[in-house]
Amino acid sequence: MTKFQRPLRAALLAAACLLAPQAASAQDADRFFIAETQTPNPEGDVLDVAAATGQFTRFLAAVEAAGYEDTLRGEGPFTIFAPTDEAFRQMDQAEVDRLMQPQNRDELLALLAYHVVAERVTTESVGARIARPETANGYRVTVDGRDGLRVNDELVVMPDIDASNGVIQGINRVLSPPVLVAGARTTDAGR
Repeated sequence: MTKFQRPLRAALLAAACLLAPQAASAQDADRFFIAETQTPNPEGDVLDVAAATGQFTRFLAAVEAAGYEDTLRGEGPFTIFAPTDEAFRQMDQAEVDRLMQPQNRDELLALLAYHVVAERVTTESVGARIARPETANGYRVTVDGRDGLRVNDELVVMPDIDASNGVIQGINRVLSPPVLVAGARTTDAGR
């Protein structure tokens, strides 16, 4: 961060705390700040748009490590419930490092696939109801539009970021898919 960006960030965070009645904590202020700073070009695919926001670098690194890029650059439509960099910072860093190892590619791919739906899920399409779209690995997520957009109870902090082949819903938590053991599902609770 340059010496000019620091005062701007501080001013925006202060404004977020003053203007947003729900911004009671520093984490909420950061969520407000993140949502206001994204400036993607909707002409790119979901990966190009995610990169343009500057908030999904660790997610994009995981997509690359898992070899999931070609799929997500495809025709779509896709909805990506994309964990922000903040979401990855909240994870156990030893676990993140372990998942990024080549020998754990299948496990990483299963984790990422739980964040992808093969349809456009937007604030408008969900409305004030609950939807249960199927993820790319066959499990379902709960998308609740009754009080802000939430996926599996996690607030979407960067909603409805349009791309040429879908939409990105930025979340500040990595979603946990049902447990996978040696490639076999151990529960059908998420189905």
